[in-house]
Amino acid sequence: MPFGRGFFTAACLILIALTCIAIAKRLERERRLLGRLRSAAAFDAGSAVSLDKLSDEDRDTAESLATAGVLRVERNRCYIQQVELKSFRRKRLRVVLSGATAALLLAIVIAVAILR
Repeated sequence: MPFGRGFFTAACLILIALTCIAIAKRLERERRLLGRLRSAAAFDAGSAVSLDKLSDEDRDTAESLATAGVLRVERNRCYIQQVELKSFRRKRLRVVLSGATAALLLAIVIAVAILR
């Protein structure tokens, strides 16, 4: 067997780290977009921000947030739905904390497997 337990362990730890980085990057994009919309006071259709003014990455994030129910997209413009924002923040925090805990526990299990 050309690769031993150490290689598998390192690969798992790298996979955990890459997953955490990807999730953190997504959450940061969401935070940035919501902050941008908040600073533009885009809380209703009259003050909505045009999707043309957003980058491709921000448009993808807006689509994701629209699917989650936080943003409303109408006629190529988007705005924040404040009613849904509070529950979205709670759910996102719960997912982040449980994911971080799971990643930490998995990393500890893998580290213990290495040391044995």
